[in-house]
Amino acid sequence: MIKITYKGVDITESVSINRCYHDMYAAGRADELRLRVNDVDNLWDKWGPAVGDELKVDYGTISTGTMFLVSSTPRNGTYDLCAWSAPASGYEAQSKAWQQVHLLQIGAEIASRNGLSFASYGVEDRLFPYLLQGGQSDFAFLQRICTLEGCAFLVYDKKLILYSEPYMEAVAPSEVLAVTIDGDYEYTDRRAELYGSCIITGGSYSGEFDAGNGVGRVLRPETPPNISSNEEAARYAKSLLRAANKGGCTGFVRSRILPGYAAASTVMLENARAPSWDGPVFLDHVRNDYGAGKSKLFFRRPLEGY
Repeated sequence: MIKITYKGVDITESVSINRCYHDMYAAGRADELRLRVNDVDNLWDKWGPAVGDELKVDYGTISTGTMFLVSSTPRNGTYDLCAWSAPASGYEAQSKAWQQVHLLQIGAEIASRNGLSFASYGVEDRLFPYLLQGGQSDFAFLQRICTLEGCAFLVYDKKLILYSEPYMEAVAPSEVLAVTIDGDYEYTDRRAELYGSCIITGGSYSGEFDAGNGVGRVLRPETPPNISSNEEAARYAKSLLRAANKGGCTGFVRSRILPGYAAASTVMLENARAPSWDGPVFLDHVRNDYGAGKSKLFFRRPLEGY
C-alpha cells in the first residue's frame, strides 16, 4: 500500500493515486518523486500546493524520506506533482571565499544553511588553504570539490550524506541481485573508451596517476583545476581518472519491486546466463514504480585500485 504524507499530514485516504515513480541517485542529482493523483474534485487546487512544501511517500518498508515540492500541475482531472530530496535553496547562486577549511566543514556548513543534517562515510578530511565559491550554487560547488577528491554526496530525508566513492564501492554487499532465467536485464561494456592515466599541469606544478589497466589513452583535462603542489595535482589526476572511467561496465535489471536496495550501495550480482559479469556491483540509480510494484536497478562495476 502507498502512503502519502503532505506537510506532515497523512492524506492517503483523501487521494487516489494514478501513478507514482521514485528515482534514487547515488550522486550528481537529487532523488526525484513524480506523483500523479486523480483529482476530479479539484482537491489539490484547494490545498494550494507551493514550491518547498514537504511530501513523503511510503511503500511498505520503502520510503522516499521527506522531499520538497518543485512543481504542481493540474491536467484533465489529475494533478502532477514533482518533488526533490534536496531543497531549492541549495541550487541558488552563492559567493563565498573559504579559507583554511576542511572538507567535512564545507559539507556540514552547506548542509546547515540549507536546513539539512550532515553525515559522512570514509571521507579523508582534507584541509584547503583557500577555495572560491564564485557565483556557484552550494550543491554545484560541493560537487566540484567532491569530483576532485574522489567523493560524492546525496541528500535523503533532509540529510546531506558525503561519502568516498572507493570506500562505498568496497563495502561488502549485504544483498544479492539475482537475475532469473527469463529476467529483463541489459549490460553495457565501454572498456574500449577507458583511459590508462591522467596528467594535470598547472603553472609550475604537475601530477600524474596511472591506473595500471594496460590502456595507453591519456586523459588531459581541457580546463585543469587550480593546483598548489605536485602532490595535489597527482591526487586530482587520480580522482578525475576515476570520474572518467567509472562507467566502463554498467547495466540494469528490471524486477518486481525490491525493498532493501538503495542507490550508493553494493549488491552481489548473480546471473546464470552471463556469469562472467557476476560479482559486486555498485547501485548508482534505483527507480521504483510504486503504482505497478516494479523496480529498475542501474549499476556499475566498481573500479579497482582507485
